[in-house]
Amino acid sequence: MNNNNDDICEMKSKEQQALMSENERDGDEKWKMSINDFSSKRQGPNYKQHSKRMRSYYKAQDELITSFEEIQLRIDDAMDNSEDVIRLRKQASCYAKMTFALNLLLLIAKTVASVMSGSIAIISSLVDSAVDLVSGIVLWWTNHAVKKRNVYAYPQGRTKLEPIAIVIISVVMALASLQLIRESIERIAALTGVTYDLPNMEIPTMIIAGSTVVIKFIMWLLCRRIQSPSVQALAQDHRNDVLSNTVAIICGYLGSMEMFEKTHISEFSFVDPGGAILISMYIVFNWWKTGKDQIKLLTGHSAQPDFLSKLTWISVNHHPRILNIDTVRAFHFGNNFLVEVDIVLPEQMKLKEAHDIGESLQQKLETLPDVERAFVHLDYEFNHSPSSEHKIV
Repeated sequence: MNNNNDDICEMKSKEQQALMSENERDGDEKWKMSINDFSSKRQGPNYKQHSKRMRSYYKAQDELITSFEEIQLRIDDAMDNSEDVIRLRKQASCYAKMTFALNLLLLIAKTVASVMSGSIAIISSLVDSAVDLVSGIVLWWTNHAVKKRNVYAYPQGRTKLEPIAIVIISVVMALASLQLIRESIERIAALTGVTYDLPNMEIPTMIIAGSTVVIKFIMWLLCRRIQSPSVQALAQDHRNDVLSNTVAIICGYLGSMEMFEKTHISEFSFVDPGGAILISMYIVFNWWKTGKDQIKLLTGHSAQPDFLSKLTWISVNHHPRILNIDTVRAFHFGNNFLVEVDIVLPEQMKLKEAHDIGESLQQKLETLPDVERAFVHLDYEFNHSPSSEHKIV
């Protein structure tokens, strides 16, 4: 559905001419755009017979139609969800505390395993756990700070702290991993022609490392179900730990003295620092990607077209006196969106009525879970360029 917003506004404008009687304004909702105008265009399973590009197009169209139907059929439930937001924040705080406690225990256990083994792959896992501990502290503080509202110092809240905290964590993780890569390269250089300085992967070390994998895997399964940015960051970290600790166990054992005594292959000694490099590079890449995504949220990246279409749909069906929707903008304000909607009202309308229409639309938009703030601008024509209303920054 290309140009969704233009299509909605055009259909609204045509219908508006015949549906402005006083009786309709008093309660008849025939002026509203019918959801059947969109549902009739649903492709369903039929789109699978088209080419790959067309299948992608029709699939996106059907998903958009479904979102319109949900808004139409369950408008109150879809928008009255302040309790869900509070519940998510409580869950985020709970999981952050749980992760902190587990990371503290695992840090102690890995310290023992690192001292016992001397494996640099296990040490890389220890460094990861140390940074995890710092991450848990930062995310816990972030959730605590967001809940403490100060309307005078921070009129629009402090929800931006979440992406800022994740960016800080990504930088710290990347720096720690780069330092470990340097040490691993030095270990490889030192091991050239030497086989006696190898780690010891005894049974207690294997048990500690193996239990870490199991615990982190369980935590990943729990955290991935919670749709909160901070908890999703924790879930990603738990997933990374599962992979990194698995590689640490395998590489640590292959490069250990026990393996050399069994095979007498000296080349296995390079596997341990090589595994540490692989773990570190994987961590650097994943946290670089995470930090990049969060920076986009902090710099005001635009919302996706489907979200803009939802905002347009709500605005069009808000009041019968709205003649057109001039402009709809939404851009990230942290994890949530800041929304701007320009609506066109009759030129001779009284200020009080125009104000009430705009304010009620603003309040309706702000009840959406992804909307941090909404601003509704009232206009009497839509022939001007939207860029003429604001300076270009």
